Amino acid sequence: MKNVAVIIDSLAGGGAERVMLTLAQEMIAQGNTVTFFSLKENVEHIVPDSIDVVFPFKGNKPSLRSWFSGHRHAAVLSAAIKAAEKQQQPFDLVLVNLLESYRLAHLINLKKCFYVIHNSFNIELQREKLMGPIKYWYMRKIIKRMSDKQLVAVSDGVAQELKTASLYNPSSVTTIYNPFDIARIKSLSNKTTERLPLEKYILHVGRAAKAKRHDILFAALKLIESPIKLVCLAGNTKKLRKLSEKMGVSDRLILPGFTTNPYPWIKNAELLALSSDFEGLPTVLIEAIVCGTKVVSTNCPHGPNEILLDDLSQYLVPPQDPHQLAIAINNALKANVNLTDATILGKINAKDVTKSYLALC
Repeated sequence: MKNVAVIIDSLAGGGAERVMLTLAQEMIAQGNTVTFFSLKENVEHIVPDSIDVVFPFKGNKPSLRSWFSGHRHAAVLSAAIKAAEKQQQPFDLVLVNLLESYRLAHLINLKKCFYVIHNSFNIELQREKLMGPIKYWYMRKIIKRMSDKQLVAVSDGVAQELKTASLYNPSSVTTIYNPFDIARIKSLSNKTTERLPLEKYILHVGRAAKAKRHDILFAALKLIESPIKLVCLAGNTKKLRKLSEKMGVSDRLILPGFTTNPYPWIKNAELLALSSDFEGLPTVLIEAIVCGTKVVSTNCPHGPNEILLDDLSQYLVPPQDPHQLAIAINNALKANVNLTDATILGKINAKDVTKSYLALC
């Protein structure tokens, strides 16, 4: 039996959080123990009782995004980890996820520690540069800390970027695809929900963040031949409503908000669209394929071109091009697409992925 720690910024409704929860559930099913250390008390996903969750800063709500308080915050996190080890046993594996967790974990002497990289650092850094020198400097300093670290990349594209980086020099880079409990996804997709639209719809699942490029998706929506509705599953509905009104598509938009079970929405959609500027290994594309739902995606770095292989590659389009995105959506809506034998399904089984992670111990 292995004892595994997962350090993560929060348990908000993002893909990295869902990936780690899926991994933890399968690790526990294989007889191991898992403890999450969540820097923020923001919990939107359903966390099974079998997973221990520790909030090192519970009740404090500190401003974690502050370089000058890093050592103080790292000491609090370190104390929480040591307390958990005292109650159980030393951790055999520590998995660190997302930026603030990377920053604090770097300041702690953690054994068997791997940093899981879920996105393209290069493009994130380029975007922060546009936001101003302070944000750029802050992120750049965190990313530089990847030198001499053991990294896990969630796709071959991310791995290649990490291996060829000039800003840092990791001690190792291992590619492990994200885990998917295929039977569970199919089961959850059959759950009934009264909130599903009665009319046909296409679907986008993802945070209301700039990198997801809802503006590109809304522009494409105006060019689609069919008057089909677009459902966006995201927490910040106010932000998306405002953007849709600005772009003249609010009458075509359905905003149910965040849901802990997106799978009935995915299964019943005519198509799932992804319009991102960058990803790591976009979870929703694989979940849609598992549910038998057609997909169209930007061919952004990284991951979509490792998921939409063979005949599915025709549904990859250049990023930031609403015209091409609309054309692909039009074509996919008319097509019969067989997803049962999609190549990616043989690479993401939770049992096998979990064994790859445990082999790091």
